[in-house]
Amino acid sequence: MQVSVERRPGSVVELAIEVPAEQVERAIDRAFNQLAPRVRVPGFRPGKAPRPVIEREIGWATLRDQALEILVPDVVTEAVRSNDLSVIDTPQVQVETFERIGGARLTALVTVKPEVSLGDYTTIKVPLAPVEVTTEQVDKGIEEIREGLAQLVPAENRGAQDKDHLFVDLEVFKDGVALEDSKSDTLELDLDREALLPGLFDGLLGITAGETREINVSLPEDYRRVELAGQQATFKVGVKEIKERQLPPLDDDLAKESGAGENLLDLRHKLEERLRVVAERDRVFEQQKAAVAQLVATSRFEVPEILVHEEIDRELRNLAMSLEQQGVDFDRLVKAGGLDMQKFHDEHHEGAEERVKQELVLDALADRVGIDPSIDHVMAEARRGLDGSQDAERLVSSERVHAYVKERLRLQWALLWLAATARGEEWTPPTPEELGPQQAAASDVLEQPLVETLPALLDSQGRPLSVAPADPQPQPVGPAPARVPDAGVAEPDGMTEL
Repeated sequence: MQVSVERRPGSVVELAIEVPAEQVERAIDRAFNQLAPRVRVPGFRPGKAPRPVIEREIGWATLRDQALEILVPDVVTEAVRSNDLSVIDTPQVQVETFERIGGARLTALVTVKPEVSLGDYTTIKVPLAPVEVTTEQVDKGIEEIREGLAQLVPAENRGAQDKDHLFVDLEVFKDGVALEDSKSDTLELDLDREALLPGLFDGLLGITAGETREINVSLPEDYRRVELAGQQATFKVGVKEIKERQLPPLDDDLAKESGAGENLLDLRHKLEERLRVVAERDRVFEQQKAAVAQLVATSRFEVPEILVHEEIDRELRNLAMSLEQQGVDFDRLVKAGGLDMQKFHDEHHEGAEERVKQELVLDALADRVGIDPSIDHVMAEARRGLDGSQDAERLVSSERVHAYVKERLRLQWALLWLAATARGEEWTPPTPEELGPQQAAASDVLEQPLVETLPALLDSQGRPLSVAPADPQPQPVGPAPARVPDAGVAEPDGMTEL
């Protein structure tokens, strides 16, 4: 078999494949052996008719198609492996010729992992920012604790004010017609400008218990119900009761009630310590982000669109799993117009592309500096990530899991190596026992829990024409699981979001 290779823009490689007649004939023989048992020729017992007679019954078009189904995956896979190509998408194959005597000629377009020309990573300098916890930050934390322990008490003889808690009956109208499933009895809501739809907050200020108001609201363009986005609606709100938040006194009892200290001074010290730990984590996170951003900016490479789409699709899978855990049927949500798939792709394209860029440069950096996790590291990380999941032992021994975990570790370690170098420090791989603590910060930048990413990885099905590279390509490592879009998601009972 002869293969000529031509590289095209967009990380696409064209393979022109010449298949000798003998290999074509072997594929035809296999196809014949698969099809012949289904053929019944009048006058002959099953399997006893001469081959030419059976072939006439099968027909050349059917025999050819069956032979191609056998031949094409084998020859494209061989061509990919012999040229050491890392394929990241299903090849597009065109059959030029297919003859018993003359052999076959195929053209395959394959998208490959792009070549990355790394910038000078040794010159990247990003120091850690100093950690400072101010008195104002501690005071704010104390106030948040007080608000969390606040008691709701009746607001007597006054209208609703900012931060009050309202018990209301609510119904939404469009052009004078009540919207289906929009009526709610005794709905609780906080009178908070950040939490309510624009216009609704101002419309409720000053309302009194027993009063009903009709408030015209301009729904935002990203409203969860697509058919209403950007339109006017009327919210009919009847207030049953108004309660205000009564904060506990700022004393030693507050510390004991919070469970975080024995007295107020102890609470302040512990809160300051907690804030310092968070600030320490955040500064490591920001330093890592800055280092990898510089590496991306100084490197040259193409970003295949297929990788961006796969990253967005992975976000969608994570969103679907997250919603299912909340009792929301993802498919039903999409069909009802609660999530616009095209809009989701458009809004997440830029972020997904940036993550793909980070993964590509870190992958190239891992190759350059020789980062290669051992099987002991891979097994330890797989066990840690799958701890508590069903069938963990079987999954831990899966070759596909091994490939995925190893690739994830390579990216994590490349990031840790780069961040340490940017600080002027040396970095050495952790022992298998140290994997969890060592990689906590890197996980914030790059990954999500293994138990959340594996279901999508393990449930994926092979495509009709699956051409695997020499080493299995794991799914890209990405950020924390996607969150519910800002437009909001309906509760299972169909309650209107405010």
